[in-house]
Amino acid sequence: MLSKLRRLANLTLVEHALFLQLTALSLGLRVVLTTMALPRLASLLSRTASSPLLSQVPLFHTRCTVDQLFTLIDLATAVSHRDGRCLPRSLLLFWLLCARQESVGLCLGVSKNMATLEGHAWVEQGGIVLGDTLSCTNRYALFLRLSA
Repeated sequence: MLSKLRRLANLTLVEHALFLQLTALSLGLRVVLTTMALPRLASLLSRTASSPLLSQVPLFHTRCTVDQLFTLIDLATAVSHRDGRCLPRSLLLFWLLCARQESVGLCLGVSKNMATLEGHAWVEQGGIVLGDTLSCTNRYALFLRLSA
């Protein structure tokens, strides 16, 4: 918690503006995920990202590197989602990279741990996992990849 507060305190003005927008978008995703099927939502995000006007939302996202974006998205989803934030985090990253016209895939995997079935979501670009570690994603069997 303290490290997240330190990261927030060290954000630039542009990063603060982007963080606030990402937090609002993350809260919106929280609502949309309860009403829309994931493949349909990924398709919608991909289409809106290619729109000239909507590809600029959130403002200032093109000024950040992918690593900066992931850090801000991670902070925004930590604020807006208590548990299970890998899906909204991955959806936001997928959307913003689609807006940059990058070829990315939204990946969903499952893992059976004892009697519990667990799921995880991440983004890949050219077979490279973005914003996550291979040690984490390798624990999950890929069952769905949604492309832009």
